[in-house]
Amino acid sequence: MGALNPLFLLAGAAVAVPLFLHLLQRHEGRRVAFPALRYLERTEREHARRIRLRQLLLLTLRVAAVLAVVGAGAGLFLRGKGSSHAPTALALVLDNSVSSSLVEGDRRVLDRLKDLALATLADATDADRIWVILAGAPWLPATPVGPGDALRAVEEAQASAGAGDLSQALVRAAALVSGAGLEAREIHLLSDLQATAFDPRVRAPAKDVPVAVWAPEREVPPNRALTALLVGGGLAPLEGQRSEVTVTAAPLSGPGLSAATPVRVVVDGRVRSAADLPAGMSVALALPPAAPGWTLGYAEADRDALSADDRRYFAFRARPAPRVAVSGEVGVFLQEGVAVLEAGARLRGAAPGQADLLISLAGESLEEVAASGAVLVVPPGEPALLPALNRRLLASGIPWRFEGMQGGGEAGLDGTGTPEPLQGVRVRRWYRLALAMDPPFPTRTLAMAAGEPWAVEGTDPTGRRYLLLASPMDAESTSLPLSSAMVRLVDWAAVTWAAAGSGPLERMAGMPISAPRDADAVRLPSGVETPLDGTRMVRATGEAGIYTFLAGDSAVAHQAVNPPPAESDLAPLAPGELHEAVGPEAVVAMDEGQWERAVFRARRGPNLAGALAAWALALVILEAMVAASGSWKRGAPRPAGGARVAP
Repeated sequence: MGALNPLFLLAGAAVAVPLFLHLLQRHEGRRVAFPALRYLERTEREHARRIRLRQLLLLTLRVAAVLAVVGAGAGLFLRGKGSSHAPTALALVLDNSVSSSLVEGDRRVLDRLKDLALATLADATDADRIWVILAGAPWLPATPVGPGDALRAVEEAQASAGAGDLSQALVRAAALVSGAGLEAREIHLLSDLQATAFDPRVRAPAKDVPVAVWAPEREVPPNRALTALLVGGGLAPLEGQRSEVTVTAAPLSGPGLSAATPVRVVVDGRVRSAADLPAGMSVALALPPAAPGWTLGYAEADRDALSADDRRYFAFRARPAPRVAVSGEVGVFLQEGVAVLEAGARLRGAAPGQADLLISLAGESLEEVAASGAVLVVPPGEPALLPALNRRLLASGIPWRFEGMQGGGEAGLDGTGTPEPLQGVRVRRWYRLALAMDPPFPTRTLAMAAGEPWAVEGTDPTGRRYLLLASPMDAESTSLPLSSAMVRLVDWAAVTWAAAGSGPLERMAGMPISAPRDADAVRLPSGVETPLDGTRMVRATGEAGIYTFLAGDSAVAHQAVNPPPAESDLAPLAPGELHEAVGPEAVVAMDEGQWERAVFRARRGPNLAGALAAWALALVILEAMVAASGSWKRGAPRPAGGARVAP
């Protein structure tokens, strides 16, 4: 039971009034019985018993009437099933990630989750504050809304091609409802509880935030998926060069699935090659000679219940081999990487003034590079040469400077914009990169080591692009020279970065995309065109397909976006791990009835104020009748039974 106006319950102290009056009436004078009247004492005692019963009845009626009035004024209600509930801060976490598009029977998992969310929100009131958090679209802002707007947000929710990070979504939801200023707060988690959606490194919400979890019993269906696609071994083909696309299938199988599935490669709307792809294996399919410009395509397998992971897209731009110049003793490993690519016709040698890319040790020949060119600056291994390097950078308008050697341990390179050749690279020695002046144009950190910039890019005042690396290219400073990543780094710098190419051949949905410098809009796979904002980043990458960057009406670049491979693993969270992942206050609902009891825990049944007021009125009338009955009897002739004598 609860009260809308709990302070009014203090008026219950008024029950002391009838109790005081009752005790006051119990005071009687001393009786003296005359001998002639003693035979009537027995009759008097019988009448006195009736009077005491009537007085107790009056006391009960008066106390009950006072309590009924107090209960009506306090707005008492019964807790339990009902559409009425205390004002609640509610965060509704709806999992719209790739796995929610799985078809079970004749409906998607997401459709069933939306139905449950809509039924729950139908019980919400205008006094509630509601946040709708779409786990598969974390870039969307979550603002407090009323039931109407929340219903529309759920109805309009579509399956995303991105992963659902439920751990971060729960942390975000807990922070929102905890700061709402309402006593009642809840989180409703509507998901398929995919195990890969929970991060064990993220702490579950606090104990004081209850979480209702939808977890019906269901069988995980078999799923066939394409989880990786690589064009040309990671190197974009050049004009006229034949290449291949390597497609990998997930090691996921189940009853009713064959050991291998047909897979096809489609380029410009035409099937170019096909093969059978066993589960958990990779197959290379041939691509036709690359034509000048962009090539768009995809690899696909036969569709199953989760069709979102049965196709992966690719986009690359073929062009003439770039001209590359090397200035200074950049090291044997970097020289060898350039030679390997030149022998394979991936690049052509040139003088610094005619090069598309200059690879410069300590900033040598920076002044010779044309405004249309690009420079890759490698620092010297000897710190004593840093002043000369910094003077050359300053003279070229590059706003960065190299400072003292860092190290003393080993660190991995990381960062959202880290190019593929640098992913997984370890560094042991590096210089500190610091801004020497305000940059004339925005700069960007591509990779970081131990929280410090390791690779930065930007544009100098003449329009030349620059890329600065913080480590010398020797085996003592980094793992690059002793791996194939060195060749891939040179190829990426010359073929992709220096020419402002397509960037990574593949990005995961949900990851931001950096727009080319000359683009002003992006066309999504759905065909919707969106202007770029000041950050020049596309964050709403919830669609799988080809994103086209536009300059006016012309396409200047394309980017393939595909679902994260982890979304293809449909295994749910183990029951023993649920409370650890979701929180100790989790209430698990396995059917609609349990869900209805788990949500809006501060529910109220019908308000008792009206009934209590009616009872109070009835009790007052009854008390008056009983009291009037006693007054009438006192006015009647009193039977002899003794004389009262004042004490």
